[in-house]
Amino acid sequence: MLKKFRKSIDTIDKQLLDLLNKRAGIAKKVAEYKKNSNNKSIFRPDRESEIINNLRGLNKGPLESNHIHNIYREIISSCLSLETNLTVSFLGPEGTYSEIATNKFFGNSITKSSKKNILEVFDAVKNNMSDYGVVPVENSNQGSIKTTLDFLIKYKINICGEQNIAIRHCLMSTDGELKNIKKIYSHNQTLSQCSTWISKNYPNAECISSDSNAQAALQAKKYKNSACIANETCSTLYGLKIVSRNIHDIHNNTTRFLIIGNTAINQSKNDKTTFVMSIQNKSGALSKILNILSMNKISMTKIESMPTKDRNWEYLFLIDISGHIDDKKISSTLKKIESACKYFQLLGSYPKSID
Repeated sequence: MLKKFRKSIDTIDKQLLDLLNKRAGIAKKVAEYKKNSNNKSIFRPDRESEIINNLRGLNKGPLESNHIHNIYREIISSCLSLETNLTVSFLGPEGTYSEIATNKFFGNSITKSSKKNILEVFDAVKNNMSDYGVVPVENSNQGSIKTTLDFLIKYKINICGEQNIAIRHCLMSTDGELKNIKKIYSHNQTLSQCSTWISKNYPNAECISSDSNAQAALQAKKYKNSACIANETCSTLYGLKIVSRNIHDIHNNTTRFLIIGNTAINQSKNDKTTFVMSIQNKSGALSKILNILSMNKISMTKIESMPTKDRNWEYLFLIDISGHIDDKKISSTLKKIESACKYFQLLGSYPKSID
């Protein structure tokens, strides 16, 4: 009976292989058609989002929706690599949550470029050294990453997509022992997310901020009686042993990453639009903007204020809404909002994260 099952699997695998290569062949023809018609938009996050969401909806199991997502993410990535070689910059070094977000959004058939900080990611995209960049923008517990928001406004780069990643922090060291840990390295946001656990378990340990959790892993490996807090991938990459898993204080912990690029993204069936504005400092100014959204029945999913940087006590408002700028209702509504603002900047319309 076992031999019969294995034979069936072998037959199905051959069929799958034939179909995958057939799919890849059609993808190459699509690329050639676009090249001949001077259509340069080979990477289409909107189209990929539609494909994956449609397949998740058609899925009847026993594979779960996230399995379908992961499988087709790699199929699409592999087919795309036959059309073009995408270069994607991310906040490194290797093993960061930014790299995990990069793999989740683009798949593994790309050229990845690790950068030391968020500014380097923006510079690489702005100067066309990378096709896209992946940067963290907010955490569900700690809020927004101001550096990313500042650079989005300054560099006028498009938001091309987003990817939510569940955060699972682990304490790790060279020997994996609970005792003798005197220093704990990690990114300052990670230290904050694990502060209660650290206070309870290592009240006397010195917490030292690193540029990234992956860099913290390198420091923990280098210095005696040291540990780091990072994702489980880092333990394998940097030869560390896990002391304790899931040490974050709030377990519903998710970080949102943005995919940035120099091209506008076409409309899909489930989009988000982000813009930033400043308004007159007078009574009812913000209420007027919110009423425009309400009257047009447009859902606002986020609003956040931040200093303008050039004038004290004046603020910009960053707003996320559901919908795409190519939708007539969204476009006309944003024109009304722009006319009521001192300053308006569209940051991008893009597919919502597939979680």
